[in-house]
Amino acid sequence: MIIVTVNDRLGTKAQIPCLASDPVKVFKAMVAARIGRPAHEIMLKRQGERPFKDQLTLEDYGVSNGVQLDLELDTGD
Repeated sequence: MIIVTVNDRLGTKAQIPCLASDPVKVFKAMVAARIGRPAHEIMLKRQGERPFKDQLTLEDYGVSNGVQLDLELDTGD
């Protein structure tokens, strides 16, 4: 079990417990439940990098305990 911090860059940070082997899609669902937005609107990435793809795992992106990810909302506009 690892703890990943998700930062919406508006002053709100959420700590999400998960497994490194969780697919990004599953992690997004956990984040969505915590912040109250639909999972399909959430984009996760490391600062200055491309958004994570849903089919890969957190481990594939080198996400480990204590890592902070940026959250952006993709509302389709």
